[in-house]
Amino acid sequence: MSTDYDVFVSYSHTDAELVANLAGRLEARGLRVAYDKVVVRPGSIIFHEIDQAIRGSAHGLLVMSPASMASGPVLNEYHALLQRSMSDGRLLIPVLISDIDDGEIPEFMKIRFHSDLRDATDEVFDERVDEIAEAVRRAS
Repeated sequence: MSTDYDVFVSYSHTDAELVANLAGRLEARGLRVAYDKVVVRPGSIIFHEIDQAIRGSAHGLLVMSPASMASGPVLNEYHALLQRSMSDGRLLIPVLISDIDDGEIPEFMKIRFHSDLRDATDEVFDERVDEIAEAVRRAS
Protein backbone atom coordinates (compact mmCIF):
# COMPACT_ATOMS: atom_id res chain seq x y z
CA MET A 1 0.00 0.00 0.00
CA SER A 2 1.38 3.39 -0.97
CA THR A 3 1.02 6.05 1.73
CA ASP A 4 2.58 9.35 2.72
CA TYR A 5 3.05 8.25 6.33
CA ASP A 6 3.55 4.95 8.11
CA VAL A 7 1.52 5.98 11.13
CA PHE A 8 -0.83 8.75 12.28
CA VAL A 9 -0.74 9.65 15.99
CA SER A 10 -3.97 10.84 17.61
CA TYR A 11 -3.51 12.55 21.00
CA SER A 12 -4.57 15.41 23.25
CA HIS A 13 -2.46 18.56 23.28
CA THR A 14 -2.17 18.03 27.05
CA ASP A 15 0.12 15.12 26.15
CA ALA A 16 2.09 16.98 23.44
CA GLU A 17 5.51 16.67 25.10
CA LEU A 18 5.29 12.89 25.44
CA VAL A 19 3.89 12.55 21.92
CA ALA A 20 6.74 14.60 20.43
CA ASN A 21 9.16 12.26 22.23
CA LEU A 22 7.29 9.18 20.96
CA ALA A 23 7.13 10.52 17.39
CA GLY A 24 10.82 11.39 17.42
CA ARG A 25 11.77 7.92 18.57
CA LEU A 26 9.55 6.31 15.92
CA GLU A 27 11.11 8.53 13.26
CA ALA A 28 14.58 7.52 14.51
CA ARG A 29 13.53 3.95 13.71
CA GLY A 30 12.73 4.90 10.13
CA LEU A 31 8.97 5.43 10.36
CA ARG A 32 7.22 8.36 8.71
CA VAL A 33 5.03 9.80 11.48
CA ALA A 34 2.07 12.16 11.03
CA TYR A 35 0.47 14.19 13.77
CA ASP A 36 -0.91 17.70 13.88
CA LYS A 37 2.44 19.40 14.58
CA VAL A 38 3.82 17.84 11.39
CA VAL A 39 0.90 18.26 8.98
CA VAL A 40 -0.75 21.55 10.00
CA ARG A 41 0.87 24.64 8.50
CA PRO A 42 0.11 28.34 9.03
CA GLY A 43 -3.06 29.24 7.16
CA SER A 44 -4.16 25.65 6.62
CA ILE A 45 -7.54 24.31 7.64
CA ILE A 46 -6.76 22.08 10.61
CA PHE A 47 -9.50 19.49 10.15
CA HIS A 48 -8.76 19.17 6.44
CA GLU A 49 -5.05 18.59 7.12
CA ILE A 50 -5.79 16.03 9.86
CA ASP A 51 -8.25 14.23 7.58
CA GLN A 52 -5.67 14.11 4.79
CA ALA A 53 -3.00 12.84 7.19
CA ILE A 54 -5.26 10.05 8.43
CA ARG A 55 -6.11 9.09 4.84
CA GLY A 56 -2.43 9.24 3.92
CA SER A 57 -1.25 7.07 6.81
CA ALA A 58 -0.89 3.32 6.63
CA HIS A 59 -1.73 2.81 10.32
CA GLY A 60 -2.75 4.65 13.49
CA LEU A 61 -1.80 5.12 17.12
CA LEU A 62 -4.31 6.32 19.68
CA VAL A 63 -2.47 7.85 22.63
CA MET A 64 -4.80 7.26 25.57
CA SER A 65 -4.95 9.48 28.63
CA PRO A 66 -7.86 11.02 30.53
CA ALA A 67 -7.38 14.20 28.45
CA SER A 68 -7.42 12.39 25.10
CA MET A 69 -10.44 10.29 25.99
CA ALA A 70 -12.33 13.49 26.91
CA SER A 71 -11.32 15.29 23.68
CA GLY A 72 -13.90 15.59 20.91
CA PRO A 73 -11.28 15.91 18.14
CA VAL A 74 -9.37 12.86 19.42
CA LEU A 75 -12.55 10.80 19.52
CA ASN A 76 -13.33 11.87 15.94
CA GLU A 77 -9.83 10.80 14.89
CA TYR A 78 -10.30 7.52 16.78
CA HIS A 79 -13.51 6.81 14.85
CA ALA A 80 -11.82 7.55 11.52
CA LEU A 81 -8.86 5.31 12.43
CA LEU A 82 -11.21 2.57 13.65
CA GLN A 83 -13.20 2.70 10.41
CA ARG A 84 -9.99 2.29 8.40
CA SER A 85 -8.94 -0.57 10.64
CA MET A 86 -12.23 -2.38 10.22
CA SER A 87 -12.68 -1.76 6.48
CA ASP A 88 -9.08 -1.93 5.25
CA GLY A 89 -7.34 -3.99 7.92
CA ARG A 90 -5.14 -1.09 8.97
CA LEU A 91 -3.38 -1.45 12.30
CA LEU A 92 -4.72 0.65 15.19
CA ILE A 93 -2.49 0.54 18.26
CA PRO A 94 -3.66 1.88 21.62
CA VAL A 95 -0.82 3.57 23.54
CA LEU A 96 -1.61 3.98 27.22
CA ILE A 97 0.29 6.86 28.83
CA SER A 98 -1.61 7.31 32.09
CA ASP A 99 -4.26 5.55 34.13
CA ILE A 100 -7.76 5.75 32.70
CA ASP A 101 -11.03 4.57 34.16
CA ASP A 102 -12.15 1.46 32.28
CA GLY A 103 -15.43 3.14 31.38
CA GLU A 104 -13.56 5.88 29.48
CA ILE A 105 -11.77 3.47 27.14
CA PRO A 106 -13.66 2.86 23.87
CA GLU A 107 -14.89 -0.72 23.63
CA PHE A 108 -13.03 -1.44 20.38
CA MET A 109 -9.78 -0.34 22.00
CA LYS A 110 -10.26 -2.66 24.98
CA ILE A 111 -9.98 -5.70 22.71
CA ARG A 112 -6.61 -4.60 21.30
CA PHE A 113 -3.28 -5.26 22.97
CA HIS A 114 -1.95 -1.87 24.04
CA SER A 115 1.52 -0.44 24.39
CA ASP A 116 1.94 0.65 28.00
CA LEU A 117 4.06 3.77 28.50
CA ARG A 118 2.72 4.59 31.97
CA ASP A 119 5.65 5.52 34.20
CA ALA A 120 8.03 3.91 31.70
CA THR A 121 11.73 4.34 32.27
CA ASP A 122 13.72 5.53 29.28
CA GLU A 123 14.79 1.93 28.62
CA VAL A 124 11.23 0.58 28.77
CA PHE A 125 9.99 3.49 26.62
CA ASP A 126 12.54 2.50 23.96
CA GLU A 127 11.47 -1.16 24.18
CA ARG A 128 7.83 -0.18 23.65
CA VAL A 129 8.75 2.07 20.71
CA ASP A 130 10.69 -0.84 19.19
CA GLU A 131 7.58 -3.03 19.57
CA ILE A 132 5.34 -0.41 17.95
CA ALA A 133 7.77 0.13 15.06
CA GLU A 134 8.04 -3.61 14.45
CA ALA A 135 4.24 -4.02 14.52
CA VAL A 136 3.82 -1.19 11.99
CA ARG A 137 6.50 -2.64 9.70
CA ARG A 138 4.95 -6.13 9.81
CA ALA A 139 1.48 -4.80 9.06
CA SER A 140 2.62 -2.70 6.09
